[in-house]
Amino acid sequence: MKKLLLTVVLILQASVLMAWKPKPSFGLEWGYTGTILRTYQYNYIYSAGSRIIDNDAEWWYYSNGSVLAGAGLDLSGTVNLSVYSGLLGVYSHRWMIPVELRARWCPSGLEENGLITHAGLAATFPTATLRETSARLNLGAGRRFKVYKHISVDFLLSFNLTLDHDILSDPDTGAYIFPDKIVSNYSEYWGLNLSAAINF
Repeated sequence: MKKLLLTVVLILQASVLMAWKPKPSFGLEWGYTGTILRTYQYNYIYSAGSRIIDNDAEWWYYSNGSVLAGAGLDLSGTVNLSVYSGLLGVYSHRWMIPVELRARWCPSGLEENGLITHAGLAATFPTATLRETSARLNLGAGRRFKVYKHISVDFLLSFNLTLDHDILSDPDTGAYIFPDKIVSNYSEYWGLNLSAAINF
């Protein structure tokens, strides 16, 4: 009986795999980000030979934007997995190029009107001084509207956490602190993002 049951399960799995035909997907997304909280931790030695240790958290609002493009696969009728990249602003004079792996779930179907949720994890590459790779977490939900056949528009609200390394300057000379003088340099930027995306 167990062998028969196992055979039936294997046949069903094989039929599902044979029926599964991933479909390519593409998208463009424009967003507005409001950074609401900044935390940081510094530990470095400056020109006088003294050590500065500083850590704090501050409510700090800064407006910025993002433009992203993505390509991926519809893994089923309700699940999509895509890679997004483009340009996003984190705070004043700090722009990054993300490479984000994003999973999306539409309970009503990817090609239907309804709820959409997503979760993304990205490696971020700053475009300015101190080009240290960091990371970004993106979680959100919204509403999808079917426009025409395989074309849809999403309106999304998401929470994002961006990790970064700030540009540290000497309090006496104003010059940048060399990396070999830095013990730790870690910052977090917490924000909310409103975005509109078109999928095809």
